[in-house]
Amino acid sequence: MKRVLQIMGGLKRGGLETFVMNMYRSIDRNEIQFDFLLAQVAGGDYEEEAKSFGANIYHLPARNKGYKAYHKALDDFFREHHDYIAIHEHISSLTSIDPAYYAKKYGIPVRIFHSHSSSIQKSLRLHWVHTILHYINKAKVHTYATHYLGCSDKALDWLYKDTGVRSKAMMVNNGIDCEQYTFNETIRAEVRQEFGIGADDFVIGHVGRFIPLKNQDFLVDILAELHKTMPSIKLLLVGEGDTMQEVKTKAELAGLKDAVIFTGIRSDVVRLMQAMDTFVMPSWFEGLPVSLVEAQAAGLPVVASDTISHDSDITGTILFKSINEPAANWAKCIEEWKEKWGRPDNIEQIKKAGFDSKSTVKQLVEIYNGNV
Repeated sequence: MKRVLQIMGGLKRGGLETFVMNMYRSIDRNEIQFDFLLAQVAGGDYEEEAKSFGANIYHLPARNKGYKAYHKALDDFFREHHDYIAIHEHISSLTSIDPAYYAKKYGIPVRIFHSHSSSIQKSLRLHWVHTILHYINKAKVHTYATHYLGCSDKALDWLYKDTGVRSKAMMVNNGIDCEQYTFNETIRAEVRQEFGIGADDFVIGHVGRFIPLKNQDFLVDILAELHKTMPSIKLLLVGEGDTMQEVKTKAELAGLKDAVIFTGIRSDVVRLMQAMDTFVMPSWFEGLPVSLVEAQAAGLPVVASDTISHDSDITGTILFKSINEPAANWAKCIEEWKEKWGRPDNIEQIKKAGFDSKSTVKQLVEIYNGNV
């Protein structure tokens, strides 16, 4: 059996992690198995599922705790585990691409960089250091990696522009299991009952980790505008993270505590989307969020910031707005966009566009086997 090493931060329930697990669920595991080399401590939401599929999970020491120890750990790891047909390094920047160096040193033939973002979070500690390293490491891309992937044109430009390999870089769609998202009135009613949402209440949905770049506090501003004319409106926020308490506090101070529902981390995002009426993503930047593909598959009209890659508009049902526009403008657009689209059936359109997990897996298998 062939094995591929997935290299990433961790297996918490985020967009990148969901993408990798979608691929793992869809791939023929009798042909190709995944292992994981993670930069975070154990305990990610997907770890047990990955183990149940047959994955080995390894953890690296934190790089910021000791540079020499980090490099020794990488060298030791690849000296012992050099029989992979490929490594697949999922990155948001070129800040740390050292695993590919050691994979090359020990003869792993296929070494993949996969861009999942279009910028560096300004909230990161020592943001300026990350930015400098990103641009310094551009000179190493063509020597470390053999394949250059990204989730959107913006993500490809961010990682590979001025590296000499941009023309060779390939887009890999964030594929999902489309059929799961078919609209179901029974599930919609069940989810709404679980959270105390009325059958006729208008529900804005959002799925994402609570971090500054996701900009969830702006959703509260939008909610405040819509609440003036729709007092029964609800904001359904799925996820957890560092800024969640700030968003809760803002909702309380705005008198909207009862209108905002915090679900925490959930394994049933597919079900939760059935209860939503529209999906809003005011992120400061993104690559191509899996949640936007999911929202369109669920038939949700979407309003998103125009800093997000327009490649994400697979169905023509995403309206892009400037993040610098006031919340009142966003609120008006949300009402108009929902009125225009209702709840379209987008499943076949998404499949034809190549965003079905089976299509993505087929492409990756060809890359892993060195056929592309």
